[in-house]
Amino acid sequence: MNKYAIAFDVGGLFIKSAVLDDKGHVLPGTYAIYPAKSKEQKEVIIEHFVGLIKHQTNRILDKSFEIYGVGYAFPGPFDYPGGISYIRQTDKFEHLYGVNLREELTMRLEQDPLFVARRADRFQIRFENDANLFALGELFAGHARAFNRSICLTIGTGTGSAFIDNGQLIANRADVPPNGWVYKEPLGASIVDDYISKRGILRLAQQAGMKTEGLEVKAIADMARGGDAVSRGVFHQFGRNLGMMLNPFVAAFRPEAVIIGGQIAKSKDLFLDGVSETLQNSLLAIRTVDETSLSTFVGIAQMLTQSAAKA
Repeated sequence: MNKYAIAFDVGGLFIKSAVLDDKGHVLPGTYAIYPAKSKEQKEVIIEHFVGLIKHQTNRILDKSFEIYGVGYAFPGPFDYPGGISYIRQTDKFEHLYGVNLREELTMRLEQDPLFVARRADRFQIRFENDANLFALGELFAGHARAFNRSICLTIGTGTGSAFIDNGQLIANRADVPPNGWVYKEPLGASIVDDYISKRGILRLAQQAGMKTEGLEVKAIADMARGGDAVSRGVFHQFGRNLGMMLNPFVAAFRPEAVIIGGQIAKSKDLFLDGVSETLQNSLLAIRTVDETSLSTFVGIAQMLTQSAAKA
């Protein structure tokens, strides 16, 4: 009997999902993007999540299979081991505050005999920080395999981070920030998250005289690639800021590589030169990942496999 895991990469607007086999490979025809419904009431969101699990299960065409786990890359703040969301004041998933999602999803799935028939004996639902899962996926099947020590970043609405040393995620050690999270470390006049993010790019654009109301990062990137000097300058300065942000962490952790994912990594051609200008370690390898969710899916499958082995 073939065994599969269902992976969800949860964002405020969309949820990306795929089914993976027990070797961590995405099952063809199962990659999908769904609306997040993150502003809805609790019951609507939870029923939506349950519906997505069932929908992805129905995409599996094997005659004989079982689901050994469902894994979520979920934004924080979140009690990942406990499965409890503590998100609030972010205009997404606020109605899940204090809700034990693992219990809620498990209870509803147990009421569906068709799903129960497909569920493995040690079926589990697990949650983890998206940057950690991205790093785990990169370690198992991506760029991080080639290096003993690396820093993984996901840059989008904020700055996600994870530190890898000899196959292990390092969260609490003197040479990494608490939890391996750089987002709230000091940078410039505030913190990293205010500079190395979508809003960091928009602030640079505003400072350069651009009208930023309703403006998306992709539009600035398109203008930059079209030859607009102001837009190119925005991304170049963003790269310089990224290099400056990395310097203290690179000096302390001494990685061989920095691996960058997230939506803004797709603009690598516009900001990597700026990184090189301010990054003090010229030997550091910089790698980028365009389809971050694919690495995250692999990381989810690894999380579920490792958890099952410990059970």
